Amino acid sequence: MRSLVLALAVTLGGCSASELVQNLPAGPAPDLSQPNYRRIVADNIRAVFPKGTPAGELQLSGVRLIDHLKGPAWLTCLKLEAQEGSQFYAIFIQGEKIIDSRVAIMIDQCYKETYAPFEIATFATKPATKPGTPVAAGNR
Repeated sequence: MRSLVLALAVTLGGCSASELVQNLPAGPAPDLSQPNYRRIVADNIRAVFPKGTPAGELQLSGVRLIDHLKGPAWLTCLKLEAQEGSQFYAIFIQGEKIIDSRVAIMIDQCYKETYAPFEIATFATKPATKPGTPVAAGNR
C-alpha cells in the first residue's frame, strides 16, 4: 500500500512540476519593430546572391511578421524579372540582420505579394564593391 501511495505522490508531483516549467516567464522579447528592410536587403544582397546579383530587374515586396524556426522574423520577398521569367526569393530578417534566405516556396506566398522596383544603390548604406576589389587602408 505504501508503494502505491509513494508512486501516486511522485506521479502527481511530476505533473505539478511540468506545469511550473510551462508557466515560467519567457525570456526577453525579441525586437519586433518593423526593420528598414530595404536597407538591410541592399546592404546584404550578397547573402542572397553569393555569386553576384544576377542580370534582370529586381523588385521587393512589403514586409510581414512570420514565425521562423529561429523565432519571430520579418519576411520580405525579392522578385527577379529575367528573360527566363520571374524568380522569387524569400528573405527572413531579425533585428538588423538577414537570418535566412532561399528560393521562395509555396508557404512563403511570395507569388501573392505586391512588388515595387528595388534599386540596390538607392537603399544601400555600405559602398558597393566588386568581388576581389581590395579595400583602401583608409576605408577599413
